[in-house]
Amino acid sequence: MSFRKRNADQQPKLPPGSRLSAYNGQLLVSTGVPSLDDILGGGLPVGTVLLVKEDRATTYAQLLLKYFLAQGLASHHHCALVSKDEDPTEMTRNLMWLASSDADLDDDDTNTTGKAASGESDRMKIAWRYSHLKKFETSVSAKPVPAPAPVITKDGTSSHSTDKSNDPPPYCSLFDLTKRVPESVLDDASLTLIDPSLETDDDNKDQYADLLQKIRTVIVDGNFSSAIPVPPGTPRNALRVAIHSLASPSWQSKSSHDLFKFFHALRGLLRFSFGAAIVTIPAYLYDEVPNYIQRVEHVVDAVIEIESFAGSSLHNDQPYTQTYHGFFHVHKLPVLNSLLPPSTKLSVLSAGGSNDLAFKLRRKRFAIETFHLPPEGGVVTRRTEPPPDEPTKTSTSSSSSSSKSSANKGSFQKRHTGGSGGVGCGSRPGKVDPLEF
Repeated sequence: MSFRKRNADQQPKLPPGSRLSAYNGQLLVSTGVPSLDDILGGGLPVGTVLLVKEDRATTYAQLLLKYFLAQGLASHHHCALVSKDEDPTEMTRNLMWLASSDADLDDDDTNTTGKAASGESDRMKIAWRYSHLKKFETSVSAKPVPAPAPVITKDGTSSHSTDKSNDPPPYCSLFDLTKRVPESVLDDASLTLIDPSLETDDDNKDQYADLLQKIRTVIVDGNFSSAIPVPPGTPRNALRVAIHSLASPSWQSKSSHDLFKFFHALRGLLRFSFGAAIVTIPAYLYDEVPNYIQRVEHVVDAVIEIESFAGSSLHNDQPYTQTYHGFFHVHKLPVLNSLLPPSTKLSVLSAGGSNDLAFKLRRKRFAIETFHLPPEGGVVTRRTEPPPDEPTKTSTSSSSSSSKSSANKGSFQKRHTGGSGGVGCGSRPGKVDPLEF
């Protein structure tokens, strides 16, 4: 036998903006939401389909789809957007964009200035034995982009390079919901917009089969297929497929089984490619024939559901609606190259199979956190001194209470000691019969 030295140039290179899972070595891409990446076990595995069950009254599912596309643009991935209810061009123009720093995402309830000012008062409210313990974190925050490495010049001085074209794209970026993607980024982006309503006016045409054929064309023409061999060292890119509100009333189908066949074919197509897909489905499908939505969940790799408090009379008057905007349900996690989901070992929010999650939408960001009920009675400071404007009422009530206690004490002694210090019926001196109460 002869040993051959491994050449790093001939090894397959990872697509930009991706990484390998520490659990099973699966190639991962970020969803754009750090907390959702943590729930999935580090990110969305390449070759899988994530199903997002929409809410009945809100568009939070569409917000997750926009995060997925915005992260694709930031990581220089090829993005394919499919929508029949919304204009795909308008959806891409309304995508959120990068935040300049992590401090820009501090909202009113997480203001660092307020935390520093109230640090001394909070220290007095916490017991001394807990003051040095680590603060319990209910969410996962994205790590800021590291600063560029210093460049050593000829004269020996160091300077930071301002050329960002050579920097590798980040895996998970920080996005600000108040910012919009620049037009220059959209012009340079590798983007495919698919609007089935423009080309499927024929009622006899199968829209699901036509959409599947268009996705297959994007995979083959863009060199995203892993089944087609490429020369060693050829750089690969990742593909992101985002389908908005599939199987809505705008979609036409010949049979109710067309949706199952589409998901089954899409799942097999992405298995042998460097692509991942996120698909949202409308909420009216939940009330269809029993076990219909369960069959849809069976043919995809991961399923999450967003249940907002808006439009629900059950949660309107609850105190936790001031902190959270709805529940976040995890029905199915992707399992590839392993027996258990990676989140069982790597997740912070859903480790051990816990599913007590909620989400909240602030002015600049969307976050998924561990759901906690507020303290009973509210968070108030207990008053230890009587108010200054009621001294007479307090003294009067104290004197009356003392007189009542003395009268009760005298009647108690008279009843249990025979009135003159003698022993009562069946009682011993100094003992109280429990049957008397």
